Amino acid sequence: MADEFDKNDDMDDDEEMSVITMTDDETGEEIEFVVIDRKNCNGTEYILVIESKNIDDDEAEAAILKVVGESEEDITYSVINDDDEFDAVAALFNSDEYEVEY
Repeated sequence: MADEFDKNDDMDDDEEMSVITMTDDETGEEIEFVVIDRKNCNGTEYILVIESKNIDDDEAEAAILKVVGESEEDITYSVINDDDEFDAVAALFNSDEYEVEY
């Protein structure tokens, strides 16, 4: 899947949950994700996302992505490959509203 998201896809800091679109490089399919939460750790922004079609499923799996680049039109995200970094960021996302397993 592409790691670029359109900045104009309703990503408004005033909204609790916003929607971003990701494009699968192999199929060209666009997949909508709901941004559940945002955190900043050591100067890097991370987002917790879930596919919008699964937003009402209490058992749905979410993903943590980190901002790795920005342009005027796109924000580039990537998955976290380092286990220590993932564990530290996942701990930040744990809350009363949801639990992040790591």
